[in-house]
Amino acid sequence: MFVRRDLTDSVPTPEGNMHFVKQGSGYPLVMLHPLGTSTWAWHTVIDALSQHFTCYAFDMLGHGESDKPNRHFNIPDYARALDHACQLMNIHRGHYVGNSVGACLATEMAASYPERLDKLALVGCPVWDPRTAAARLAEGAANFDENGLSKPRTLEQLKEQTTFAEPRQEWVDATNETRAQAGVWVKNLMESLASYDIMSRLPRIEASATLVMYGEHDRLREGEELLHNNIVNASKTVLPGLGHIPQIEDPEMFVDSLLSFLQP
Repeated sequence: MFVRRDLTDSVPTPEGNMHFVKQGSGYPLVMLHPLGTSTWAWHTVIDALSQHFTCYAFDMLGHGESDKPNRHFNIPDYARALDHACQLMNIHRGHYVGNSVGACLATEMAASYPERLDKLALVGCPVWDPRTAAARLAEGAANFDENGLSKPRTLEQLKEQTTFAEPRQEWVDATNETRAQAGVWVKNLMESLASYDIMSRLPRIEASATLVMYGEHDRLREGEELLHNNIVNASKTVLPGLGHIPQIEDPEMFVDSLLSFLQP
């Protein structure tokens, strides 16, 4: 699926093997994907970013080619597994970029393991109140069948949900494929995300700098100022004309914005 791969492999954690793609050289850049996707979410930008960094794109447990956990998993559980994997791979400190639930995971990494993070980029980050979790999950229940599996989504649905501002059929097909690959773990992770109290974690972030990034049309932009105003050393940028996964829609704009933040 990638133009080229320096290394695609897996690393053991106490909860199962975690798949990753490693590419490039230089300072580490850890890349964390959105809900229901995989390392696919970075395939449009990893070549460009790997010219400047050693990129490590991980499949969260339950997603992509990573193992499925055998118990309930919350966001701190995902962070512990990721940190275990990073330590085995000698990624003791680096920049982190996360998109959607990947941004929440990057936030939890920054809060729980502040010594591991240098710069932090939060892309399309959900900022939800855990007290509304039940209502949020009830609202999204129609996206899953009676077995808890994701129903295929249409181009029109992805546009309405602002996943992409101007979706293409190839992106619809790819996201449906990765959601099917994750199986019940899309719903499981959604439940954990809905209950995650991100606001309580923001004061613990000690990253040298944080970038809050949203696509202009991302419906999760309600969290933009909450993040910007509650994270020390935070800046923000809005990518015009884009949706929730901007690196797929306009890789060049995304890379330019991210590199201007990450590079001195």
